[in-house]
Amino acid sequence: MEEKNREKQTKKTLQNMNNVAGRRCLMVLHRFWPFLGGSERQFLKWATVLDEEGCSVNVFTTNVWDNDFFYFPEKKYIKEGKARIGNSIKIRRFKIYHLPNRNAILTFLSKLPGMTIKFLIGNPFIFVPGYYFYMFLTAIFIPKKFDFVIAGVFPHYYLIYPAYFYAKVKKIPFILVPLIHFGEPNSDENLNLFFNKKGKYLLKNCDYILTITNDEKEKLISSGINPAKIKVSGIGADERIDIQDNGEEFRKKYNIESPYVLQISTQTHDKGSHHTVEAMKILWGKGIDIKLVLIGQILSEFEVYLLAQESYVFENTIILNYTTEEDKNNAIEGCEVFVMPSKSDSFGLVYVESWLHKKPVIAAYCSGVMEVIDEGINGFLVPFGDYEMIAGYILKLLKNKELAQKMGEEGYKKAKNNYLWEQRIKNFYKLIEGLKL
Repeated sequence: MEEKNREKQTKKTLQNMNNVAGRRCLMVLHRFWPFLGGSERQFLKWATVLDEEGCSVNVFTTNVWDNDFFYFPEKKYIKEGKARIGNSIKIRRFKIYHLPNRNAILTFLSKLPGMTIKFLIGNPFIFVPGYYFYMFLTAIFIPKKFDFVIAGVFPHYYLIYPAYFYAKVKKIPFILVPLIHFGEPNSDENLNLFFNKKGKYLLKNCDYILTITNDEKEKLISSGINPAKIKVSGIGADERIDIQDNGEEFRKKYNIESPYVLQISTQTHDKGSHHTVEAMKILWGKGIDIKLVLIGQILSEFEVYLLAQESYVFENTIILNYTTEEDKNNAIEGCEVFVMPSKSDSFGLVYVESWLHKKPVIAAYCSGVMEVIDEGINGFLVPFGDYEMIAGYILKLLKNKELAQKMGEEGYKKAKNNYLWEQRIKNFYKLIEGLKL
């Protein structure tokens, strides 16, 4: 009976997804494959699912690789303007232009009347003229090329608004993926950037909103957004059943003989990278034999911070700007504790990935993350910036192996039951299937 029910459900799912075949989707995001941060992974998964079901997917993005390239032309970018992956996923990268005295020029222009100017020119001051011309000209003069649009994420309004304009002119569904970073509890620090007039305008006028957590949905509803158009379809992880990750291989590759703490993120203040280093300095000051491994692109402000450190910090820290997926998973497998005390995450997929390796995690109290991590059960939460507490929790987990193991196992259970793609993709399926085109 159970087998028949599974077969019936599988047949029903396939029939529903056949409704997607032949449709044409435009996705808009600030960065995309081969860069694989959290939002990039989410959009790539959605694009892959649609592509496999016969939906034509076009992805419009920028040529940014290093996040700093948005502002500094000497940083890393992607040279290829076009790419193709999967069956028919077409990627088009539009160039970021670095104007001289850009902030002053764009600040002045943003004061001109007109809503469109404020979306394209205002903060954040990023200029993508090729994208603007293409979207507006296509919307007005070219027959409909797409059947629905999925665009994100805040605060990249300069990309989202032209996609919204196109959808409204062509009278097709516009799906917004804000991924709002509400930040620390009881703090309005992020609201001016992630929940300002431009953000509220898009939220109120879009057709549907995909949020990553229930927390994000509830906060939007409390701010007056229509709950009927909000769907929770968060990011997920791929279950690693047939892959044996090798922590010892990672240790040998990077000559790591001591236990190590791991952080995988963009290395910047808001991700808590400074505080992780300061916590480790406390442990090193106590004579504890432990290393720190940092994986992820290093932003300029963290680079300045690092260069001011004493030599022993560099002697005990392995800094890997970019690694392969194999290296990343081997690094998680080999670590004692995963740490990312960030205040700028709406979810934090790396916590889930660490749980799939049965590792305990340490994070900061942050909207969205507090829905993912259960304090004291599968990880520890600290006030953002409290590196002394981070150091205390690392030491506690190092000394109490039984606690570390139990937390890792509890995290593994939660990841398996709640945060695999199989569970997280369902609401996305339903939304796309039900679009009235």
